[in-house]
Amino acid sequence: MNSNMRKVFSIGIAVAVAGCAATPPPTLQTGPDAEVTVDGLVRVDNAVVPVAYRKSDMDLTPYTRFMLDPVEVAYQKDPGNRRRSGVARADDNFALSPSQMETLKGMFRDAVVEALTKDDGYELTTEPGPDVLRITASLVDLVVRVPTQREGRQDIYTRSYGLVTAILELRDSQSGEILARAGDRRDPTRNTSTNLARVSATFVRSDTMRLFQYWADLLRERLDAFRAM
Repeated sequence: MNSNMRKVFSIGIAVAVAGCAATPPPTLQTGPDAEVTVDGLVRVDNAVVPVAYRKSDMDLTPYTRFMLDPVEVAYQKDPGNRRRSGVARADDNFALSPSQMETLKGMFRDAVVEALTKDDGYELTTEPGPDVLRITASLVDLVVRVPTQREGRQDIYTRSYGLVTAILELRDSQSGEILARAGDRRDPTRNTSTNLARVSATFVRSDTMRLFQYWADLLRERLDAFRAM
């Protein structure tokens, strides 16, 4: 390796190390100024999601199985918009049909179950126990920016399908003690360019499932990390 190549290689290593060092690890707030919720959870700084709280003495090592509460969904505002055609506006909030709502809940539940049980992971159960973690997965502040019912063959175009916040809570299944809470708000739309995209039920479902899988995989990653501590 000549001197110029060694210089380039050394600079690359230095940049990579500096990049890694620039991202501080998640840290539990401490001291009199620490942000503590009314149910005893402490704010986590530099978390992988914007909002994260946990018990200061949280220990997940005993848990090898999990219970999953029914998924709950809440709109951000009354979805009274029934306009069915044209270009979707930023302030639109369309209502899902009962069957669409059940499909949405099922997709999120399936993503969580698959992520936690794959690769010899956690066992799903319906009964509390000393080794059972109770998980609540909710979708809140839901905004649906595209019409959920179409008339005729008129195409619908949008820059965004909408927004949704995932709230994940961990509890001891026997005592009900809250252990952790995290929240993340995202737009599931894969294509967020300035160009309008034609709405397709297939694309909407695919992008939404991709987002749910991201959240579920992140949950599995953090559970594994805490149990390994």
